[in-house]
Amino acid sequence: MADSPRSIAVIGGGITGISAALSAMKAGAEVHLFERDTTLGGKIGEVSVDGRPLPSGPDAFLARRPEMIDLARSLDLEDDLITPAAASARIYRDGSLHLLPPNVLGIPATRDLEDCTLLSPKGAEIALADLDAPDDRPDGDESVGALVRRRLGDEVHEYLVDPLLGGINAGDSDRLSMRDGIAQIGTLRGKHPSLLTAAIQTLAEAPANPGPVFYGIAGGLNRLVDRAAKELHTGGAAIHLGEPATLEKRTDGWVVNTGNSVEVDQVIVTTPAFAAAPLIAPFAPKAAAVLNEIDYSSVALAVLILPPATIDLDPGVSGVLVPRLCGLHVTAVSFASNKWPALAPDGSQILRVSVGRRTDTRWTKLSNADLLSIIHDDLRVILSCELPKPNGVVTRWERAMPQYDVGHRDTIARLDQSLIDLPFLTLTGAWRNGLGLPACVGSGASAAGQIQASTS
Repeated sequence: MADSPRSIAVIGGGITGISAALSAMKAGAEVHLFERDTTLGGKIGEVSVDGRPLPSGPDAFLARRPEMIDLARSLDLEDDLITPAAASARIYRDGSLHLLPPNVLGIPATRDLEDCTLLSPKGAEIALADLDAPDDRPDGDESVGALVRRRLGDEVHEYLVDPLLGGINAGDSDRLSMRDGIAQIGTLRGKHPSLLTAAIQTLAEAPANPGPVFYGIAGGLNRLVDRAAKELHTGGAAIHLGEPATLEKRTDGWVVNTGNSVEVDQVIVTTPAFAAAPLIAPFAPKAAAVLNEIDYSSVALAVLILPPATIDLDPGVSGVLVPRLCGLHVTAVSFASNKWPALAPDGSQILRVSVGRRTDTRWTKLSNADLLSIIHDDLRVILSCELPKPNGVVTRWERAMPQYDVGHRDTIARLDQSLIDLPFLTLTGAWRNGLGLPACVGSGASAAGQIQASTS
């Protein structure tokens, strides 16, 4: 065997595929990157609102994981990392916006819940009973909802934990795996029988100056995608855009069929699970069946521009989370011009409004015009003010967010077992090791490393 792979096809040009392609190229491979869309980057992109380019997908990433920071550094963008100017969220309930108590992913990290306006006196009383409740931790995995409802009550779950997690995966925390979906909450459960005590201890142990929670890139995350594409071109990688691919297994390698056929030694598939399944079904039907078990939720993002001072808004507020019990279409409002003032040098107010979750698909039946109208009505309720009809653009993400249900780890183990006879095929993506951009970058690099190791 050669000391390094001779040729690798990466199928899927989102951030996972970009990371895999860069890693494979740096290891000396001949790289072909295939993307059925006409641009790279997946959900990282821009829309034009009144001629102004604005981010249409993620605008930031977690700073506590190193993978995106390392990628930015490798692309000479480290000096362009920026932190949000606003970082204080609110939660909407009963016609008002409420401060969050100190918390770890919605788990309160304080004993002073009587003064938390987000919770009723009874809700606070039920949550505080967790401090002295007996240890009832089951063996193995359970859903976040089951854990939080049992220990802290329904109110903490519905008005704190679920809205925060909904902003991460647009899912249903009553089905979300504590172990594999939200590892921080799993860590809290392992730390102490009382979730309140574990959260309090976690914040007490945190560094006095923990540093940024999120980073963005000046000019938008699309700059990282553009820089990565340039790096791939410069390094000799072939990028095939607008070309849906199919795979053909041969004894001595693979053929990727698009408009033309490309022969390679190894393949890394980084598409969503439901797109990877038909790609591999002809030669790995059991793996395809497992991939089809992974559920997804659909979401939409409306980017809106309002005139200056339309909303009386504290400049330190980054956004509002909307619990599902409120019955509104809007799930979250991000005040982008508060977070990133450079987006609005004229003082206009830019909002990024999220719609859709696993338990709410009403919006999918609406036209963009009707959806914008409903968003306008929801914003009037959430922000308690009259609003002019905003200029806005809707981006729809059908089946965008993979769901990490209880038992997800077992699903992945069955998938890997079904691929054991195909060592030169690797499947990865946001559905495997985490949703965030750093996790996806890490998954891509890890996939490239695994396939390289199999050839050494």
